[in-house]
Amino acid sequence: MTLRPTRSLSARLFAIAGVAALGLGLAGCSGGDTPDGGASSTPKASATERPAITDVDTPAGGTGDYVGALKDVQVSSCKKSGSDWAVTGTVENPAKSAQGYRIYVSLLKGQSDTRAVKEVDVASVAAGASDEWSTTIGTAESGLSCVLRVERFAA
Repeated sequence: MTLRPTRSLSARLFAIAGVAALGLGLAGCSGGDTPDGGASSTPKASATERPAITDVDTPAGGTGDYVGALKDVQVSSCKKSGSDWAVTGTVENPAKSAQGYRIYVSLLKGQSDTRAVKEVDVASVAAGASDEWSTTIGTAESGLSCVLRVERFAA
């Protein structure tokens, strides 16, 4: 006489449902990054990329009341010169009183990788007048672009 284990039909269905659920869960973890299982086209950071460089003497948003004034400042030149970057430009004060300016010059790799930042202070520009500004930023890296952030305040 051979004994066979008996299982009820409900226990068998429960076991089959559990295995199916586990299989679906694991299938959802495999494949690519997109819902259809394909690879995502979003680039991922490479382990060999150099970290961003930040060299800021005064954090943006210095002391006192100020307004954003990007439209008041122009970049005339932003060029690599030896082991530095030379940046020059003009600032034009549209206000009816003398104004001071804090110009933050960022050197970017691509559209958002900040490689260096330098603050340029223009102490006072008379109402309706313009003035020139310049700075050098110590980085020998090539292929960067200049981006400004400008604050205007009463002088």
